Amino acid sequence: MPHKRGHPDGMARSMSQSTRNEYLEKMRDRYRRYTGKQARTKLITEFCEVTSHERKYAIKLLCRQRGPGRKSPQKKRGVDKTYDEEVIKVLFEIWRHSEQPCGKRLRPMIKDWLPYYERHIGTLTNNTKTKVQQISCAQIDRVLAGRKASESRRKPRTPKANAAIKALVPVRAESWDAREPGWIEADTVAHCGGNMGESFVWSLTATDIFSGWTEVRPTWNRGKYSVCEAFTVIESQFPFEILGVDTDNGGEFLNYHLHDYLTNRKRPVEMTRSRPYRKNDQAHVEQKNDTHVRQLLGYDRLGYEPLVALIGDLLEAWCVWRNCFTTTFKQIETRREGNRQIRRHEKVPKTPCQRLIDYCRKKEDEATAAALEAWRALHDPFELKAWIESKLKQIWDLDRQLSTDEDSNETEKERRAAAAVLMSNLRSAPIAHQNRKHPSKRTSKSNPNQDARKASEAA
Repeated sequence: MPHKRGHPDGMARSMSQSTRNEYLEKMRDRYRRYTGKQARTKLITEFCEVTSHERKYAIKLLCRQRGPGRKSPQKKRGVDKTYDEEVIKVLFEIWRHSEQPCGKRLRPMIKDWLPYYERHIGTLTNNTKTKVQQISCAQIDRVLAGRKASESRRKPRTPKANAAIKALVPVRAESWDAREPGWIEADTVAHCGGNMGESFVWSLTATDIFSGWTEVRPTWNRGKYSVCEAFTVIESQFPFEILGVDTDNGGEFLNYHLHDYLTNRKRPVEMTRSRPYRKNDQAHVEQKNDTHVRQLLGYDRLGYEPLVALIGDLLEAWCVWRNCFTTTFKQIETRREGNRQIRRHEKVPKTPCQRLIDYCRKKEDEATAAALEAWRALHDPFELKAWIESKLKQIWDLDRQLSTDEDSNETEKERRAAAAVLMSNLRSAPIAHQNRKHPSKRTSKSNPNQDARKASEAA
């Protein structure tokens, strides 16, 4: 039975420490000179019988990993780190300013963001720039994993739509196979803070299925006129002509005003609606309600009309920033195999603007592609993001100020009402006597003369 190291038995018990060390050195020299497996096995067996060491520990002693004269600790196994702190810092700053995309989405964005990074944060060495541009998608997620822990995202929450005049437009149950830009999904988002009472700000979201280009504009309430006006502004911002619009069953969409606006034109727009209570029929725009609305404005109540103009400027800049400088994965195929539904996405994500540029070049429309590239070059993602953050702070400061003013007005009204009560020495209102018995249920009729006599005596 093998013995534990440090407790020698047999011959080793009678050997002094110096003798054991001399014997160990002799065996180490023999072990180094032996090259065959069979010879080394016999030597290890002999060494274990003499010293009573466990076999694995004996091998470590002979290899100078333990005991006297052992080698210095070896460096950690594996390859050296390729990406230093400077590379990780560049990746983290671009990731943080680009709304925290995953590695597969961030990798194609690095090339466009690096010039602006050097303009705003600092110049990079050629070695650092090369490493940043060569890093893989999986390695981006690995090196940023430790810094992502403090970041959080909120789950999407969209308001429930109302039924309206369903006979206006046909139901579209199947998904659009959009092979060209112009097929739009539209929806509204309520900034009610959980209270649907009274008036507040709504957001109208419209997204193109082919490219992912999304525009958002605010409206005060969601009446048919204000929603149609916001839709007119959104249509003017699209770099293509609208071919079809798919909406939910809300009254802000299913009305004659918007229907006439879309159909009474030289080239009518095809208008369809989704099935009631089937939100997945509008999966594209429902996704944008989270990334383009909720991630920016959150779930708080925006209940003051002066905020609409400021929010409109904010959302316009936000959409430019999203459409030009943030990539998305586009689903290019879906099929069902038995009980499984297989979805396939594009390998390299692109920005909506880049998809339109590639589409125009594929159609040999070089003028439109060049115009889109020139328009995108006019914007700086860092400057846009800084302006968005400052505008967002301005909106919330104004909302807080308006809320404080409203509370102070309510307090002044209450104070005046209390002062009027105190000046009249009125502590409580008089309570009138109520006869709870119905006249028809009285058992005996009262005598008018007797009632008059009782009243005079009471007076």
